[in-house]
Amino acid sequence: MRLQDKTEFFLVRHAESIASQKLPEADWPLSPAGVRQAQHPATVLQPLTIDAVFSSPYVRATATVEPFARAAGLSVQVIAELRERKLTTGWANQRDDWLAILQHAWADFGFALPHCESSYDCQQRMCDCLAQLAAHHRGQTLLICSHGNALALYLNSLDRAFGFADWAAMRNPDVFWVTYKAGQPVWHKSFKVSDPHLKGVGLQEPGR
Repeated sequence: MRLQDKTEFFLVRHAESIASQKLPEADWPLSPAGVRQAQHPATVLQPLTIDAVFSSPYVRATATVEPFARAAGLSVQVIAELRERKLTTGWANQRDDWLAILQHAWADFGFALPHCESSYDCQQRMCDCLAQLAAHHRGQTLLICSHGNALALYLNSLDRAFGFADWAAMRNPDVFWVTYKAGQPVWHKSFKVSDPHLKGVGLQEPGR
């Protein structure tokens, strides 16, 4: 029996994508490797009994979870607030200093370039979005696909030690397990998703 005051989140960073100057960032597709990666969660995540699938509106996010959703007989529900943080304007990859800008943004959560989003604002957006999902889906298990910066900033809200270096260590794709109980989120840090295509096999939380 599921506890009705709990909501389980499996937060997915999207699979590998291809940045293209010819497309808006929201339309960047998965790479061929990313398309292959997206096929495997359908098998690996099946034991979790997912009730609903949510995604950022960006193509690389929806494409990551669509194969799982089809296999599970679920639809992908798009939520704008799960989008990636806006770090720069225009074609970010033209900036030689984009990584330095990102590092600065992690060091100073109030920093943002003009018409862009600070780490604080992105973090608050993600926290508010996920808290609302938890409140509206009590007793359910949700699969939620978003982006590296957005997810990393959310994880930082749960553990202030999680910072720029931890963002850099995240993989495409990657999965994180968070439980909301009585409105309070708990991050199961030891949880690992392993799969032959994600460097391992199976779902496990060591020591539990």
